[in-house]
Amino acid sequence: MRTFILILLAVAPAVLVAREVSAPLRVDSLDVRTSLAGEWRVRLADDRRFAAPGFDDSVWETVRLPNTLMKYASVKTGKTSGILWLRKAVYIGPNLPRKDIGLILGRIANADETYFNGEKIGGMGEFPPHEHSMWNHPRHYTVPVSLIRYGGVNVIAVRLSYFNYGEIVGSLALTNLDDWKLSKTLSEFFLIILAYVIIAMGVPLFMIFFFFYIGRRESQEYLFYILQLLAGLFIIVDLCTPFDIYGGIVNRFKFLGISWVALNTFHPIFLHRIYDLQRNKTEVLLWTHLAVVFVFGVFFTNEETLQSNGLLMILVTTQIGLYNMSCHISALMKKRPYAKVFSFFGIVTIIGAMHDGYVYLIKFAFADPDTLGPLFQVMAFYAGTFPFYLGTSLVLVIRIFRMMDEVEDLNTSMETFIIENALLQEQLKESNGNRKKAQYPVITDRAEEKIQQVVEYINKNYTCDLSREGLAATVNVHPDNLGKLFKMHTSKKMGDYINELRVKDAARRLAQTDESIIDIAFSVGFDSLRTFNRVFPKFMKVTPEKYRKIIRKV
Repeated sequence: MRTFILILLAVAPAVLVAREVSAPLRVDSLDVRTSLAGEWRVRLADDRRFAAPGFDDSVWETVRLPNTLMKYASVKTGKTSGILWLRKAVYIGPNLPRKDIGLILGRIANADETYFNGEKIGGMGEFPPHEHSMWNHPRHYTVPVSLIRYGGVNVIAVRLSYFNYGEIVGSLALTNLDDWKLSKTLSEFFLIILAYVIIAMGVPLFMIFFFFYIGRRESQEYLFYILQLLAGLFIIVDLCTPFDIYGGIVNRFKFLGISWVALNTFHPIFLHRIYDLQRNKTEVLLWTHLAVVFVFGVFFTNEETLQSNGLLMILVTTQIGLYNMSCHISALMKKRPYAKVFSFFGIVTIIGAMHDGYVYLIKFAFADPDTLGPLFQVMAFYAGTFPFYLGTSLVLVIRIFRMMDEVEDLNTSMETFIIENALLQEQLKESNGNRKKAQYPVITDRAEEKIQQVVEYINKNYTCDLSREGLAATVNVHPDNLGKLFKMHTSKKMGDYINELRVKDAARRLAQTDESIIDIAFSVGFDSLRTFNRVFPKFMKVTPEKYRKIIRKV
């Protein structure tokens, strides 16, 4: 008897633990969600009998969900692909309303078939031999009232295909249909529909910048913009497509990895072009990295080497984001064109891309998805493209306006050429006609004093609206005489003298500030941008925009 008691005391804790593990989860109300997170039974095998509610799973092992299943599967089988089953028993109270209920299973990688009491209620993706992953799609299935055992035990069984990805993340719950519909709508919008919205926005931008590049081949920033846009669109397609467009998951991983590295190659080169950063050696390293990834991805990556090659690629490529940030910071410090407009949007996009790099790193390392917190369970790149699109659109608008200014400047230069040519012709005619030399009055001490007063007044007030008549009135001299005396005193026409002061001030502001050209033109005294664009090259030999670019390169 004593021996029996000792044996009973030794076995009792194990029995209690077994009961705790296998005890069904109770659902006595659906007014709020009943979480299905926690322990699930797991079996690394494939047998349709596992879906039956009466199947004995007592010898199965347990895993905690939500979590990755890859570490468990790879340790047990030594492989990174296969099929497993999950089961969870749920006791549904007898007093619950007799109506359909909602089942939320988060996001499952890669494909699933979900059963309730032995009947299939949903599934996404395709199983081997033609496997297709829908790892980012939220799983929301309806449980018909006809399948529910009220006052008894019900069994949820999930058949799951894993291939390097193998996880269940997000919310797992049973709930009422109203809450289920809200969860389904929000999840599908933020995880799937938003990706399609991004694609719909990206295609027109791709076309616009493509035609800009065709029209201006020398502007390579347009080329690298459309290249990075194309690579980014392929990455977003991977998040939302329900179709197998790759011919296999290994090919899908290869295509995704090469596209991601291509994006991280084209983007910094785009930043070099738009910010006018001379980084030739860096660009050689970027191209080399892309070439190495392409060769290893195409020729040396298979199911056995996918994890190791993927981890190495992600570790290296993610760090390029830090370099991209440094490009924005450098452009801001050097006051490069577009830096203030574009840098904020660019940095936000880079943070999103680096975030996703760490998400992929967690997946390929078979780590717990909650390792870095809930924010690292979902992808952020497609949301980060919103500010990128906005920033580049603003830059495009600014460029269009500057192109319009260049056209106007060209027209003004043509007008100036025509006027100067006409004046030259007139001077030649006067010279050929032996025109008499103009008789200039002799400058007296009194006249010298008045001209000096005018010069000092102009030096202090050149930004104001000045006229020859107004200046002449201040010193009580006839306007015509004032013009002649001023030229004799300064060797310059009065208008040229005033314009030269204004242009020198404008040149200083172009070099030292980020004010717009039109604001500078008005602030130094010109009555229109057109006049400013016509007069500025007369003294500085280049247009205002070109002057700003040249002086900031120095």
